Amino acid sequence: MTNMAGGAMLPVMFFASPLPQSDLGILFTLWLMRGRVRAEKVHPLVRRVATDIVRDLDPRDPVGHVHAIRDYVDQHSQFLRDPDGVELLHGPVWQLRQLLTRGRVLVDCDDIAMLTAALGGAIGLKARFVVVGFGGPHAPYRHVWTELRSPVPGAPWVDMDLTRAAQDLDTMPVTRRLIWGA
Repeated sequence: MTNMAGGAMLPVMFFASPLPQSDLGILFTLWLMRGRVRAEKVHPLVRRVATDIVRDLDPRDPVGHVHAIRDYVDQHSQFLRDPDGVELLHGPVWQLRQLLTRGRVLVDCDDIAMLTAALGGAIGLKARFVVVGFGGPHAPYRHVWTELRSPVPGAPWVDMDLTRAAQDLDTMPVTRRLIWGA
């Protein structure tokens, strides 16, 4: 997913794979997502955008920082499903470049999860992915989002899900849930 050139990590635009059909496939996708977030949360573009988002906020209010990131991504992204049968993962750097040149980025739930996790991580917030399935204890996982929290002990996890309503998932009962560190 990354190339080495002169010791610098160069982000790949996106990674495409067949749509995961099993829990093992979902775990592999989450592993790829975590790798992108960890590599790109230190990228200068991600750091610059994250610090710009919170620049005028009280530094003693990290929950306010979480909400500012959520609002920023919500204002600058639009849900777009992946092609049928394919899982596309657009890295945070690629997404921010699209956003900054076009004013908006068209992405799905896993992309937004990576972007919010990277922006939060860039300013010291903790991030985790939440993956859920609907329709029974063995139903496939279908949706992912990020939760962010301040590193302050006891701080709450804040739901960063921005695509649930666009996918008409609000009324579906969650029957499976997995937490994966970002």
